[in-house]
Amino acid sequence: MPTRATFGWLAGYLVAVGVMAVSAGDRTWWPLFVVATLVAGGLHVVLWFRHSLRLRDVLLGAVLLRLAFFWLLPGLSDDAFRYVWDGWIQTQGINPYLYRPDEAALAGFQASPLYDGLNSASFYSVYPPVSQLLFRVGGWFMPMGWEVAYCVIKGLFVLLELVGVWLLGRLVEARGVLLYAWHPLVLVEVAGQAHTEAAMVGLLLAALWFVARHRPVAAAVTLTLAGWVKLYPVLLLPLLWRRFGWASVWPAGVVSLLVWLPYADPRVPAHLAESLDLYVRYFEFNAGPYYAVKGMMWWWTGEDWSKQIGPAFRLLFLLLVPVVYALDGKRRWPLHRAMLYLMGGYLLLATTVHPWYLLAVLPLLAWYRRPPWGWYVLALASVGTYLLYPEDLDGDTLYRLFVWLSWGGGAVAGWIQYKDPLLQGLQTNRAQRKYERLRRHLPGPTATRSRRVLDLGAGEGYVGAILQERHGAEVILADVIDLNRTALPHVRYDGHVLPFADDTFDVTLLLFVLHHTERPETVLREALRVTRGAVLIWESVYESETDRRVLRRLDRWANRVRSGGAMRDQEAYLHHRTVGAWLAMIRRCAGTHPVSVEVQRFGLFPHKQALYVLRKEPLLQ
Repeated sequence: MPTRATFGWLAGYLVAVGVMAVSAGDRTWWPLFVVATLVAGGLHVVLWFRHSLRLRDVLLGAVLLRLAFFWLLPGLSDDAFRYVWDGWIQTQGINPYLYRPDEAALAGFQASPLYDGLNSASFYSVYPPVSQLLFRVGGWFMPMGWEVAYCVIKGLFVLLELVGVWLLGRLVEARGVLLYAWHPLVLVEVAGQAHTEAAMVGLLLAALWFVARHRPVAAAVTLTLAGWVKLYPVLLLPLLWRRFGWASVWPAGVVSLLVWLPYADPRVPAHLAESLDLYVRYFEFNAGPYYAVKGMMWWWTGEDWSKQIGPAFRLLFLLLVPVVYALDGKRRWPLHRAMLYLMGGYLLLATTVHPWYLLAVLPLLAWYRRPPWGWYVLALASVGTYLLYPEDLDGDTLYRLFVWLSWGGGAVAGWIQYKDPLLQGLQTNRAQRKYERLRRHLPGPTATRSRRVLDLGAGEGYVGAILQERHGAEVILADVIDLNRTALPHVRYDGHVLPFADDTFDVTLLLFVLHHTERPETVLREALRVTRGAVLIWESVYESETDRRVLRRLDRWANRVRSGGAMRDQEAYLHHRTVGAWLAMIRRCAGTHPVSVEVQRFGLFPHKQALYVLRKEPLLQ
């Protein structure tokens, strides 16, 4: 049962949503609308964390909240005028893909006030056939006024989306449904402005439900319909191939043929391609990564690179698509995760990201116990881009502010949430690469005992863990600070004297350690003392002063990020050297004891490296 505190947070959320619904209908109140949306979003997150609303409460709330926004006419967006226009002309026997609204062939329709609201009268329609079929239903109500036709289309969208929300409730727990169904942006764009993404989301969720029930034909049908509501979900169809094979292919083909058949005409492909190309080429909005690269190129060259960056981003996305397919096949992702990566990649590399575009990823957050909050923040803050339009505001400044707040805030939220898993994943992969290079220098276990290895300056301990798992070694970690993330024994020492007897270990590792130490020669002498076999030193090296400066800066930055600042004290002791200087130091530390040294060089600027393999030779009696 909800607690008294939950009712308090819920009341605050409902008040904020009420202010949103009232202020969204008047452009002069849009600053209040944006503030109320941000407040509602914050309270929505609190309700999610409290985890005290039941599924039936969430579903009932989803219906009532949509009713609160249903009365709004197009204002935040004028896309709905084109929906009604396309539906209207279809009821008069006209294919919406064949004529631009401003052409003379449609002069009889241009006297309608609906025409004055169109935002792209010189463009052919780009809405796919399932959207057009829904528009056509609304078009039959045009004799009662365009407002009625619009409400009919909106009602169809909301109904499809609510069916998806109900199915979502059968797939995830209540607060997962809450995260999507009560998101302030969803209320505005689905029930308030009736964007086609609403129908797309409903069909996507239906497809996910059918996949969970192992019904390949129904899953393929609903996912195909989603793709012909909004084009890019068509790219999700190959994800069904891994799960169901041919059973998911033929339904997609049959459905595609059926929905396109009413609009069949040899001119349609060329008209669609022309309009899509114009949209991509001429329009850019709220595209954070695109703007960032564009601004960087302007700063660097003083020229506008948008004509090159846009196509490059599209090419990059097309290259990303097969990568997602391959990883999905290799790692056996659940379908919602593969969908999130694919549609998330599309949004990150798009040159136009209207707030309603972000509805594509929001329902996919519902499966996560720790949702990717970066997408939530991006979607919520993107509402502020509507402040571009009120005439009494400095819209351009406010718009740019919210572009950076939304994308920057999303990036910060994502970094905070995923920084550690990402860094540890990178560290693990790096440790595996280190092991592959080191393993030929490592002795295997004997018949009587395992080889003992000291990982000195071990950091997180990942290399030692791989050695123990794959090489059968008995590994001990030692370092002046404790960053250990493994189950291996860890010894914290003073950086001067190791607490081990002479010749305790068969191998000692010093991997990118000596350049961080206050007295590298002392550390190396101690390593030689406690080792009866090989000492492996892997170091960063430089050849020029430029190499050294870059290496120093990169080293500081990388280790601050890696350790969360725990290695800051070691920055004062950075001792990068040339290959020859390290070799000379090694020979000084060896003293009179015979030591053979093998040197291997590899790596390129800015990280040139050298591996020194030291082997102690037996003393002559």
